[in-house]
Amino acid sequence: FEQLTGLGSAGLGRRLPQVLVWSPAPDFEKPVCARRRSYAGELELCVRPTVALGPVRFTATVRRTRSPLEADLERQLRIVRQTLDAMVEASPVTILTLDRDKRVTLWNRAAERMFGWSAEEIIGQPYPLVPAEEWSSFEKLYDQVLAGEGFTGVESRRQRRDGSFIDLRMHTASMRNAEGEVTGAMAILEDLTETRRLEERVRHAQKMEAVGRLAGGIAHDFNNLLTIIIGMCDLMNLEVELDPQGHEYLDEIQRVSESARELVAQLMTFSRRQVMRPQVIDLNDRVRESARMIQRLIRDDIDLHLELSFEPAWVRVDPTHFDQILVNLAVNASDAMPAGGELVFRTKIEDEDDDDFPLVRLEVIDTGVGIPEDVLPHIFDPFFTTKAVGAGTGLGLANVYGIVQQSGGHIWLYSEPGVGTTFKIYLPRVVPTEEDVVEKIETKPTPSDLSGQGTILLVEDEDAVRAFAARALASRGYKVLEAETGAVALEVMEEVEGEVDLVVSDVVMPEMDGPTLLVELRKANPELKIIFVSGYAEEAFKKNLPEGEKFVFLPKPFSLKQLAKAVKETIGS
Repeated sequence: FEQLTGLGSAGLGRRLPQVLVWSPAPDFEKPVCARRRSYAGELELCVRPTVALGPVRFTATVRRTRSPLEADLERQLRIVRQTLDAMVEASPVTILTLDRDKRVTLWNRAAERMFGWSAEEIIGQPYPLVPAEEWSSFEKLYDQVLAGEGFTGVESRRQRRDGSFIDLRMHTASMRNAEGEVTGAMAILEDLTETRRLEERVRHAQKMEAVGRLAGGIAHDFNNLLTIIIGMCDLMNLEVELDPQGHEYLDEIQRVSESARELVAQLMTFSRRQVMRPQVIDLNDRVRESARMIQRLIRDDIDLHLELSFEPAWVRVDPTHFDQILVNLAVNASDAMPAGGELVFRTKIEDEDDDDFPLVRLEVIDTGVGIPEDVLPHIFDPFFTTKAVGAGTGLGLANVYGIVQQSGGHIWLYSEPGVGTTFKIYLPRVVPTEEDVVEKIETKPTPSDLSGQGTILLVEDEDAVRAFAARALASRGYKVLEAETGAVALEVMEEVEGEVDLVVSDVVMPEMDGPTLLVELRKANPELKIIFVSGYAEEAFKKNLPEGEKFVFLPKPFSLKQLAKAVKETIGS
C-alpha cells in the first residue's frame, strides 16, 4: 500500500478523509472509488464501509490500473488520433470508410462537398453512391478489398445526391482490427471532372491541329492545280483563236476557278496558313462599319444591337478577315432564329488591371434555337454542318476558328437549346503607336502595258506550274531561265555568272526550299530581287528568313496578269 500510494506510516491514527483526500468529500456511507495518479502510475482507490458488530470500520483497497508507460502511450495515442481526425476532416480529397456490410463509418468534409450528404445523414447508412450499371463491378472490387487486396488508380463513376454523375479515380485499402481481421474498407476518391474537361480540350485542340495540317496540305495542292487551270485559260485566251462558244467555255472555267479559289482560301484560313495582313484597328469602329453591311444580310425580323465599350478596343487583326468572323457568326445566328429574334454585338475591355495580359472581348449573342449538346464538340470542325445538303459548305465556323487562332486569340462557345447561343472571342489588346495608325491603302492601278525586259530565273518543282509561268513571262518579253529545284537554281546562276534581274521562286520544294535558296543567293548578290510564290501564307515561311530580309510575295493561285504585274513592279522598283 505504501509503495503504490506513497502514503507512509504517518497516516496511521488519522481520519480517512485526511489521508485520502477527495474533492468534494464523500460521506463514506457507501463504497467510494476514484482514479488517481501517482509516481507508480494510475491507481484506483476504493473505500468500503464494513458493517459489523461494534463501531463502523472502513476497508481501503488500492489497485494499479495503468503503469506510467501505459498512461503515456495512451496519451500519445489520443494525440495521434486527434491529429489524424483533423487531417481527414481538413483533407481536400474525399476520404470515407465502409464496414463489411457496406455501411458508411467515416465521411469527411470533402465527401460532403463532393456528394451532397452530410456526415450526420450518411454514417451508419448503406453506401448510396453506386449507379445501378456500376453495382456489379463495385461488388467485385469490394470483395477484393475484403479479401485483403486493396487497389489503386481504378476509375469509375459515382452518383451524387442530386442524381448527377461524377467520374472518379479510387484508391482503397483494407481496414483491420487488433486481431488482423478485415473489418471493412477505406477509400480515397479523386474528382476527375476537371481532368476530363482538360483532356477533352487537349484532344480537341490536337484534332483541330491535325485537321488543320491536313486542310493546309490539301489547300496547298489545290492552289497549285488552280494556278495551272487559271494560267492555262489565260494563255488560251492569248494564243489560241477561239470561236464565241469557246470563249464562253473558258469564261465558265475561270468563273468556277475563282469560286474554288475562295473555297480554298477558307481552308487556308482554318489551317492558319492564309495570307493575313494584320493592322491595328479599333474593334468598336470595325464592328460599327460591319454592322451596316450585316443589317442588310439578315432578315427584317431580327433586331441587331450594338453594345460597345466606352473606350477604344485596339487589337491587331486583318480587317477583312475580321469582317468574315462577324458575317459568318451573324449568318449562323440568323439561320438559328427562323421566327425572328435579337442579335447582339458586344465589346468589352478585359483584365483592365492586368498590364501583362490585357484582352478585348467580342461577344456575338443570339436568341435562337440553340445548339444541341451532341453537336457542340463538332461545331468548329471543317465541313461539319447541320444544314440541308447544298445549303452550306460547313466551313463558316471553321473559318472563324482559324482566323481567331491566327490572330493570337481564342474563342469560347456557350449554347442552351431553346434559349440561344453566345460566342466569346478574346483578342490581345494592343497600344497603338504612330506607325500603327491605320490608313487606307491606295490600290495601285494595274499598268495597261505588262510587257518588260530582263532575265528571270524561275524556280518551281511543279512542272505544269513552271511551264505556265515560263510561257506567261516569255509572252511578255522576258528571258526565262528554269530550274525545278533550289540546287539546280544555284547551278544555273553559276552558269550565267549571276546575270539575273529577278528570281521567282516557289517556297516549298524538295532538297532546298525557297528561304534557304534565298540565303545562298544573297551570298553572291546581296541586292538580288526575289518574288516568292506559294499556296501557304507568307507568315508560314517568313520566320525562316533573316530578320529584315526583303522580298515580294505572290500567293497562289495567280493569273497571268497578276504574275506579269508583280514581275514588272518588282524589276522596276
